[in-house]
Amino acid sequence: MIKKPNLALTVVLIIIIEGLAIYLNMVAHPQAQPGLTIFIVLLLALIFGSYMRYRSRIK
Repeated sequence: MIKKPNLALTVVLIIIIEGLAIYLNMVAHPQAQPGLTIFIVLLLALIFGSYMRYRSRIK
């Protein structure tokens, strides 16, 4: 039996991971804001969007 992914839990985890990535970016490279933050947000949105599309097609 395959468990269905819990969408709410997945979205919360994605937001937490993205927030941690932005925080670590601000700590590690404070002079490179906001350009690097925008890049990180777009990159993670692309990665997690692709992941959610892949997960939604698996039944």
